[in-house]
Amino acid sequence: MRILVIGDFHGKLPEKLRKKARTVDLILSTGDFGGSDKLLEIIFKNFAEKLWKKIGKKKSRNLVLEDYNSGKKIINELDSLNKPVYTIFGNWDFISKSNLERTAGLNLLKYPELIKRSKNINYWKRGIKKVKELSVLAFGGSVTAGNYTDKNGFLKNKKRRLMKYVRWNKKETKQIMKHGRKDIDILFAHYPTYGYFDVVKFKGENPMNGKHVGFRGFTEYIRKYQPKIFICGHMHEYQGIKKLGKTKIIATGAAKEGKAVIIDIEKGKVKKIEFLK
Repeated sequence: MRILVIGDFHGKLPEKLRKKARTVDLILSTGDFGGSDKLLEIIFKNFAEKLWKKIGKKKSRNLVLEDYNSGKKIINELDSLNKPVYTIFGNWDFISKSNLERTAGLNLLKYPELIKRSKNINYWKRGIKKVKELSVLAFGGSVTAGNYTDKNGFLKNKKRRLMKYVRWNKKETKQIMKHGRKDIDILFAHYPTYGYFDVVKFKGENPMNGKHVGFRGFTEYIRKYQPKIFICGHMHEYQGIKKLGKTKIIATGAAKEGKAVIIDIEKGKVKKIEFLK
């Protein structure tokens, strides 16, 4: 079986990746479909502030629509490949109408609803599925490390923020551990596992630069259950492979930069891992 693992499109699916996609049996997507460079720059410059109050309603809505429509385009392009696609969502995707900071108050159709209308894309939030002969565990959603920094007042109410993070981290770790099995072929997520491909090295202004943003729950799961492969996206800075015990940890790189991974598996064994650069 030949699998294309791809994510962090941010509005771009280069032709070379579309060509590669036509040669595989199925596609695993780690999310982050849309993107707006202008919006990203504003968010990093105004970290943890009420963004839309700062830049104004009209401008914010124009930027959100640019972002949203670029992701909608990617969903349509993936569907047009006529390959089975299994996707989770990342931190940048439109999955909630109630998040005012993300939608600027616009009544946008959530990406899961768009995907329901597609022919070839399966939205998979969390859980174990049999994908052909493989046991695959998906764990989507926001499970980042939750570090805090002094920049831009991000440490206001530090104690309260940290306690909230501790509670959230315990809850999410319990969720992943509920799926504990030692026969998992692939665990795939948007976020990296703590300590592997997770130190921010953003080329630009980002208050998280130099910090770990991986999820400790993944590290705990991998150490205990040793899935054959753990796949992650999110960190555009990284593409490669490392090992934790017997588990191969694979960072896909960002599709917007022409990066992805092809994994060849035969009879449950990994035969080849090809990094597309």
